[in-house]
Amino acid sequence: MDKRFTENKNQMRILASIGLTAILLLLLSAAGTMRNGKAARMSGEQAMEGAGSLASASDGQLAAKAAVTETSAEETSREISLTPEDKAFLDQLTALVSRGDLEGAARLLDGYEIPWEEFPCMYDQGVMKAEVGSGHGLVFTKASTFFYGDFEEGLPQGSCTALQVLELEEGRRYDYSMGTWDEGKMNGDGACGYNYYDGVTEEVTKVTEKKGVFQADRMEGEITYTSTNAAGSAATWQFSVSGGVIVPDERWIKDTDSSGAVIYKLMAADDGSHAYTLSESAMGENRWKNLIVYETFREEQ
Repeated sequence: MDKRFTENKNQMRILASIGLTAILLLLLSAAGTMRNGKAARMSGEQAMEGAGSLASASDGQLAAKAAVTETSAEETSREISLTPEDKAFLDQLTALVSRGDLEGAARLLDGYEIPWEEFPCMYDQGVMKAEVGSGHGLVFTKASTFFYGDFEEGLPQGSCTALQVLELEEGRRYDYSMGTWDEGKMNGDGACGYNYYDGVTEEVTKVTEKKGVFQADRMEGEITYTSTNAAGSAATWQFSVSGGVIVPDERWIKDTDSSGAVIYKLMAADDGSHAYTLSESAMGENRWKNLIVYETFREEQ
């Protein structure tokens, strides 16, 4: 009897061990399934995130392409349409001023009706744009005024010539300023003056020229002033200025006119019969400066 009890007890232990083993296997299988499910979910999420990243990149590329297209369209729209006649006029004007024929350039400009209305505008390499950047060409600040030369970021920089045509009671004339420019102002050697090219008589001064050094559009130091009448008779004076104002020396003669007002005279350097005469108030004026100031138009741009 004891032997059978012992055998039954051993069998129960074996069955219990088998049961525990089965339970452990079930638990391990469930844990593996959970891990595989989690991994699958993570892979799916990563795939969705990757797809989202690709979509974002694609959207960014499309947006960049659209921005470039929009910029290109904007740049094209800033171009001013020119007729063949306009281009021929601009090319001829460029040729005249580049070789120093200012009177020819003034006559051409005076005789051509400018069709464009946006100022400033720049003609460079056969294209007219309604803005001024960097380059070399013609810049119109108004229909009667242009600058020709080198430009940097919208301003005359380096060698440049400015010309303006005027129709006055005594005749047609052009004003000019030419020389070295820095950040939109005359700085360095240069000259400015005017020339009546039509309608003047011998009593009117036909041509003037102020030549010397400029600092921020004002003349500084020793300058040379030349005046020519309609008959071709010229006289030249040399004197000093500071900040555009005459600095008189012993050569200036203080006198009075017929009304008793104080005047100052300076005899011509090459002809003692010609005197340059100024009133007392004119002696203190800022008269010696660039005649054609460049306007930046930065607020409009």
